[in-house]
Amino acid sequence: MTTGSAQRRVALVTGSAGGLMRGVCVSLASAGYAVAVNFKPPRTHADDTVDLVRRAGGEAISLSADVAVPEEAAALVADSHEQLGRLDVLVCGAGPMIVKDAFDMTLAEYRAMIEGNLGSAFYTIKAALPLMRAQRFGRIVTFGMTGSEATMGMRRMAAYAAAKAGVVAITRSLALEEGPHGITCNTIDIGDIRDKDVDRAGAVARRDYRNPTMRPGSWQDIGDAVVYLAGEQASFINGAVLNINGGWQGFLAEFARWP
Repeated sequence: MTTGSAQRRVALVTGSAGGLMRGVCVSLASAGYAVAVNFKPPRTHADDTVDLVRRAGGEAISLSADVAVPEEAAALVADSHEQLGRLDVLVCGAGPMIVKDAFDMTLAEYRAMIEGNLGSAFYTIKAALPLMRAQRFGRIVTFGMTGSEATMGMRRMAAYAAAKAGVVAITRSLALEEGPHGITCNTIDIGDIRDKDVDRAGAVARRDYRNPTMRPGSWQDIGDAVVYLAGEQASFINGAVLNINGGWQGFLAEFARWP
C-alpha cells in the first residue's frame, strides 16, 4: 500500500508518551509507518514508546511539545516534517480528562479541557494542512468519546464532553473542506478502555465487562482502526465517526443509574 508516493509513510501521533496513543504508534509502526512520537514536558515515558515502535520494526523519533499551545503545535508539525521528510497521517491523540461536576470545576480546569482536547486538535491540524495539501494526500484522525457525534452529555464530564463534541464538529467540517485536496478527516469515538496496556488477546480473555461484547477494549482495537482509516482502503471514508466501544451506549448506561 502506498500513500501517493514511493517514499515511506510518516505519521505524527500527539500525546503518545503513554496510554492508548502509545499503542496507536505501535500499530502504525507494524503497518510500515515511520512515527513521530509527541510528549508534553516533562519527558515521562516517551522513550518507552519509541523503543516499542522500533521493536515493531518501525522508525521513530520523539518530539517535545504542548500541543495546547498554538506555537508549540506548529513547531511540532514542522519539526516532524523536517526530520522525517513528509507527513502523511496526523493522529490527534492529546487530550486531558478531568472528571468533576461543572459546579466544582474551576475556570482553569475548564480551559484546560477545551484547549487540551479541542484546541490541540485544531492547532496541529491547521499546521499540517499546508503540507498535506502540497502533496495532495493526507489522513487526519481525531478522537471523541462515546456519544460525541450526538453531543451527548455525561455527568461529571461536562467540559470534556463539550470539547470532544467540538472535535467531531471540526473534523466533519474539515472533511468537507479538505476532501478535494486529497485529505480525509475522521473521528474515532472511544468507549470505556481502562487498561491502556492490555492487548487484544488479553482483553478477549476477560469475559466480565459491562458492554455487550462482555470484554474490555484494548489498544490494538484503537490502533487497528487508526491504521485502517490511514490506509488506501479507507480513501472513500471521510467525515465519519467510528465508534469503538463494544456496543456500549454511554447515555443509556447513565440513564439506567439515574436516581
